[in-house]
Amino acid sequence: MLKTNIDFSFIHQEQFIKSEEVYALKKKFEYINNKNLYSSPSDNVIHLTRKETYMDPAFEKLSKRIELFFAKNIGLTNLKLDKLGLYTSLNKNTNSSILPYIPHFDKHRCFKAMVYLHDVTEKHGPIHFGRTRGNADIEFRRKQLPHDYKTLGLNTVDQEDIIDKMIPMIGLAGDVIFFDTNVPHKAGIVCNGYERYVLRFDFDLDGLNAKPSLIERFLKKFYMLCNINQKLR
Repeated sequence: MLKTNIDFSFIHQEQFIKSEEVYALKKKFEYINNKNLYSSPSDNVIHLTRKETYMDPAFEKLSKRIELFFAKNIGLTNLKLDKLGLYTSLNKNTNSSILPYIPHFDKHRCFKAMVYLHDVTEKHGPIHFGRTRGNADIEFRRKQLPHDYKTLGLNTVDQEDIIDKMIPMIGLAGDVIFFDTNVPHKAGIVCNGYERYVLRFDFDLDGLNAKPSLIERFLKKFYMLCNINQKLR
């Protein structure tokens, strides 16, 4: 079942992968975490390049399936994977007043697909989305961000009507959340005793800027899809 929201512009595809595949991916996730096989920019994140992702049959299969989803439903056939991230979220002295726990948008514009390997409740610290309608200035602000934008907090979103109405992406293992990083978003806080495994596939949108008509067409179709409430096969 497809869940969408006309004001928040995300796609929540339930049961995108079946339970047996979730189990196998979760085991692979834990194996990679324990073996330190790939680059790790922080304690809770492991990154695989596009090449490394496609060298793993299970990850390649899932990435291609996500690409097929968009080719079939949006018509974009050249969406390019930038990287795959393996994210382990725990309760570890989280400072909720800093990024990524406050509403923001990303400097590098991507289209992201988050695959849940756990059932995710509010206690698991789900990603939250803010309203997109009425935020046409975000793309302009993004393109003006300097190198030290994070230190200066220039990519944060502080409108009260967005902060007060952000919605958590609660879902089940096997669900996938699709979103454009211009959508205001923030990480949730994981409660004590809980953890969350997520596979996040980042698809490069900035790479399409050489063809502005292409990215414009893609985003238009994506937001049209976000406004549909129907099952997709």
